[in-house]
Amino acid sequence: MVRKLSSVTDVNAVLSKIDREELKKWVVEMVRIMSPTGSEAEMAAYMENRYLDLGMEVIKQEVEDGRTNVIGILRGTGGGPTLQFDGHLDVSFTGKEPWMRGATTADIGRVATVQGEEWIFGAGSFNMKGAHAAYLGAVKAIVESGVKLKGDIMLTATVGEIEASQVDEYVGKFYRGYGYGAAYAATHGIVPDFAILGEPTGLKLMIGHFGSFWAKITAMGGTVVHTAWSRDVPNKIEQIPKVIQRLSQWKKEFEEKTVYKGYKGIVNIASIQGGRPWKSSRTPDSVSIYVDVRYPPGMTPLHVKAQLEKVVHELNRSDPNLKLVLTPFCSNPPTEVSEDDYIVKSIKENHKKVLGKEPEIIYELWYSNAPPLNSVGARAVNYGPSGGRKIKGLTLSDRDREYISVQDLYDCTKVYTLIALDVCSKDREEVRPDLFK
Repeated sequence: MVRKLSSVTDVNAVLSKIDREELKKWVVEMVRIMSPTGSEAEMAAYMENRYLDLGMEVIKQEVEDGRTNVIGILRGTGGGPTLQFDGHLDVSFTGKEPWMRGATTADIGRVATVQGEEWIFGAGSFNMKGAHAAYLGAVKAIVESGVKLKGDIMLTATVGEIEASQVDEYVGKFYRGYGYGAAYAATHGIVPDFAILGEPTGLKLMIGHFGSFWAKITAMGGTVVHTAWSRDVPNKIEQIPKVIQRLSQWKKEFEEKTVYKGYKGIVNIASIQGGRPWKSSRTPDSVSIYVDVRYPPGMTPLHVKAQLEKVVHELNRSDPNLKLVLTPFCSNPPTEVSEDDYIVKSIKENHKKVLGKEPEIIYELWYSNAPPLNSVGARAVNYGPSGGRKIKGLTLSDRDREYISVQDLYDCTKVYTLIALDVCSKDREEVRPDLFK
């Protein structure tokens, strides 16, 4: 039976189709598929099968060998906007990384009751396989209800979102993240009117976030000599403390002048590399410091580059022996949408229907797939289930460091369903009048 929504009773009938047990099952199944950046193929195949189960049209985009974006489309009757729910396939960590302190989870993919509530544990449950399950649950409820909407609902599972970038000897698909798949999708036909990214916002509505700028500052020109003859030879590693001292000072200066809507920019001195550990009998020819700069909407990567270059120039002028060179290697722009955009209003209204009050509006310093989507004209925001409820006393040093509340997952699925019913029942001119001016 094909029907249109005409009453609150009809909406409740759709919501009643959301299966809490199925949501849990999907998350556990996804968590048990290990999918670090560069190894998303099995997760992509899983998502393709789920989209096909729902009767969605499936498009696959091979971003590179073994890495495929999967798009599922539930076609509307026409004339309405396209609403995209986007989620990345890769996870921040699997718990197997030797450089991690502690593990991700004691048992991969499980549901347990802790402190009187149900939780799903496992790598990726928090970021962001729980959101994928919520997308599936929303679409399934709409399909099973027989409701036909004007607009299309699009689910996208994209590769390479986790913050990682190629640099120096770290090259290849395992280092190609930072919106790699979403950028491909946005330039290859994925152009929605609205997009919701279910990143772990704890059911808060994130309408914008800061950009990031990664660069290395290298002290060049060292002389490579044997330890036996190195007594009076300038050592590049010994020069680095003065560089770090100046960067630490600049951090404070930058953070104080990049306040935006109550949020400050931030700088991280992330890594130092120099010399050759396997050849410790030689002095180092160069040493590099790697920095991550988070900057607000209104600034560009060029703003950050210019300010860092000024610091480098000042250091070189004060000590010509430093021979510092700045090399940017990753830049991602900030993004934001207006609180007046229809998608923001719809999320606020439907969140209130489910949870009794409007969501908190926030910005963040971490990155998401929103910028490439907004760059093609979409209105993309972050609103996801993970991170709301928390287990008391559990910290990032514990083994169960990644988890999601089943209640938050269920509530978020209801909100997603209501948003889809709202947005995709409208004419495009009504919700995106800016496109017809």
